[in-house]
This record gives sequence, structure tokens and C-alpha cells, in this order.
Amino acid sequence: MPLIEPYYIPILIFALRVINNVIGTVRLILVSRGQRYWSFAFAALESLLFAYTAGQVITDLENLPKLAAYVLGFAVGGVVGMQVENRFVKAYDCVTVIASRETSHEMALALRASGHGVTEIMGEGAHGQVEELRIITHRRDLPEVLRIIHEIKDDVFVTVEHSEFIRNGWIAAHRR
Repeated sequence: MPLIEPYYIPILIFALRVINNVIGTVRLILVSRGQRYWSFAFAALESLLFAYTAGQVITDLENLPKLAAYVLGFAVGGVVGMQVENRFVKAYDCVTVIASRETSHEMALALRASGHGVTEIMGEGAHGQVEELRIITHRRDLPEVLRIIHEIKDDVFVTVEHSEFIRNGWIAAHRR
């Protein structure tokens, strides 16, 4: 090993750790979709990158630039992996709101004006008549939906559940 290490080694470690983490994210997406062969290929590449970068750092833990590149590369890779997932994976959430009839209808109108599909369902709660709103939305639109709901009334009952399968219906993400 040379006395003075090339300056690009920590940069290489950082880049490979970012790529390694993104590949791990893509591999998990492929596994969840049942893509066995692609999952296998990505797992092999992921483990190769991990072994190389870990080997570069573990053999010289006193080398702070390498260690910092390894740690920061993993952290940045996680963020980039989330961006990849948000960009390429269609993830939907089902938002359920339970409120009084007047409040929920006002919310439904505001949500529809923003381009979201809303189903209003009448019901009976502990304190009388209520209305349930059901909104299926793309995960990236969830903050907007919750903002609209809470601008109208902040203390309504709201649940959010992940939706595995969506077919037909009125979903804003499909119309854009």
C-alpha cells in the first residue's frame, strides 16, 4: 500500500456506497413484485459492492476519510433510494376521515376541487350521525390531502392505510 493514498479512493467508496444502497432499494422493489431473476442479479451486485467497500474500510479503520465516505455514502444512498422508490413505484394510500356531516361534506368538496376522488358514506357514531370520507391517493399527494382536511377541521378522526392493489376509480395520479 502506498504511503500517501490516492485522493479519489474515499470518493469512490462514497459513490459505491450510494449505488449499493440504491441497488438494495431496487432489489427490494423487485422482490415485492416477484421478479426472482432480477432480484437475484441485483442481490449479487449489491453484495459485491458491499464486500468491496467494506473491505476498503475494514482493513484500515484509522483512515477517517475512508470511514466518513463509507458512512456518508450509506446515508446518502438511503435518501437517493427513497427518491428512486417515490419516482418509480406507484404507492397508494387510503385515507379515511370520520367527521360530522357538515364538516365532512365541506372537506369532500375541497378535496374534489383539488382533483381528488372522494366517496362519502353516511354512518352512526357514538354521538350521532357522522360521515366517512374515503380517499385513495398517490403517496406523494398524501401531505396535500391531509393539509386540506386539517385546514377545514383539525381534530377530525383520520386514518391512513397502505393500499396494495388499485383498479379503476377516480385517482388523481392517474389523471395527471
